[in-house]
Amino acid sequence: MALKRIPWRNRPLFRIVVDEIARHGGRITDTELLEIVRSEYGFDVSLPELYHVIMMLELRGFIQVSKVRKELHITFSRLFISGKI
Repeated sequence: MALKRIPWRNRPLFRIVVDEIARHGGRITDTELLEIVRSEYGFDVSLPELYHVIMMLELRGFIQVSKVRKELHITFSRLFISGKI
């Protein structure tokens, strides 16, 4: 069984996601986020990898995700904004 090769990154992907949400006023869609991560940071990120990070941040209470039509809308949670997390 071959090991999956994971590229080295100087900044963790979850930190980039949080920074980009903040840079866009606390609200961003998953397609915008994927495009930004690929173009501005030069990471070859797959959609499942991005969804894994989004799910991790949602389960930890940092963000809230809602589905509007075919897109996911990502916003900061109230607990994160208030500083309780």
